[in-house]
Amino acid sequence: MDSERGDIEDLSTIADLDEDILLREISSRYLQDKIYTYVGDILIAVNPFKDIDIYGPHYSQMYKNIPQSSRPSHIYAVADAAYQALTGHNGKTPGNQCIIISGESGAGKTESTKLLIKQIVELCKGNTQLEQQILKVSPLLEAFGNAQTNLNDNSSRFGKYIQLQFNDGHCK
Repeated sequence: MDSERGDIEDLSTIADLDEDILLREISSRYLQDKIYTYVGDILIAVNPFKDIDIYGPHYSQMYKNIPQSSRPSHIYAVADAAYQALTGHNGKTPGNQCIIISGESGAGKTESTKLLIKQIVELCKGNTQLEQQILKVSPLLEAFGNAQTNLNDNSSRFGKYIQLQFNDGHCK
């Protein structure tokens, strides 16, 4: 490989990608607080178990209406790509979108979901009332469906299906 370890944003660009290279690159990126890595259209997120300043308004703005490959890998880029495809950005035919978040207990799925929803609502012209309604439901569900595990004091023990409907690019 020609680049430094941990500098590759999209591992699908590596010609001879194997498990060792994948793990080495993700590990190197994690040690540099680069918790997101693409493998094609898939975003791998590694829970940093600490605060990393990559989610403020500056980052939200940075990932609006941009090609996925033009910025570092980030969950906001996934939200933006889905929104652009949904609304038919750049003259493309609009289409339904689906984002699947999966991982082991403690992987950060709940936080990733919150970040995605926050960015999608921001892209929908900032319907903060909708965002607040969605985010306020989470603690209610968590009260009935979360439990303490070895890895997480407040681990979700249930699956969540969230469907957002859009009309002319606005969340309903």
